[in-house]
Amino acid sequence: MEAGHTKLASEHINRQILPHGLDECSGDREADVSSSPEAKGVTLDDATLAALRLQDSAAFSKLVASHQKIVLGLGQSMGLRGADMDDAAAEAFAAVYRALPKFEARSTVSTWVYQIACRTFWRMRQRRDANPTTVLDEGVADEKHISPLEKASASEEEQLIWSAVAQLEPRQAMAVELHYRRGFAVDEIATIMECPQGTIKTLLFRARERLRVRLSRRFGEAEKAH
Repeated sequence: MEAGHTKLASEHINRQILPHGLDECSGDREADVSSSPEAKGVTLDDATLAALRLQDSAAFSKLVASHQKIVLGLGQSMGLRGADMDDAAAEAFAAVYRALPKFEARSTVSTWVYQIACRTFWRMRQRRDANPTTVLDEGVADEKHISPLEKASASEEEQLIWSAVAQLEPRQAMAVELHYRRGFAVDEIATIMECPQGTIKTLLFRARERLRVRLSRRFGEAEKAH
């Protein structure tokens, strides 16, 4: 029976989280992002960039609107929920706002925003893990952070998978969220997470292995419950 659960978990991982294959994570191969067009970033003209560097409120509001979905996804992939998620997102965008005058456009503004979000969520997760006051939420993301379409399409299997992702080591969870859910290529994730491509490939490999183990147990528990 255990072998059957492991096989079931692998099948669900292949279908739900690993649409591009279990072992292929090439930095020169872009993942399919047709379902997540915002993932590849937002192109800004010179006037908008100038307004952002001046911390123009209207330009900043548009920046937040065009990036908040992925920023929230990054936090949720790390198990942040409720007040923790709200605080983390607010802190991330506050850090973006403070840094706008120094943005040099050496990378896309989207990459830069996600870099800041990753640093912020990493610090918040470390603080929370060092001083745990609540049990890590294993459920799906807060309903207020999920669109009606996403809510309607969220199956029990997907909930099991993404709750398992939230239990991964934080950097593994970030890598999985960016690569498999948001469609970023390995080289792009390496830039966002500020580490070598080889490290990203290792994070994804270890995440897949841990997900197989965890999901084999969870699918087994779900089967027993039914």
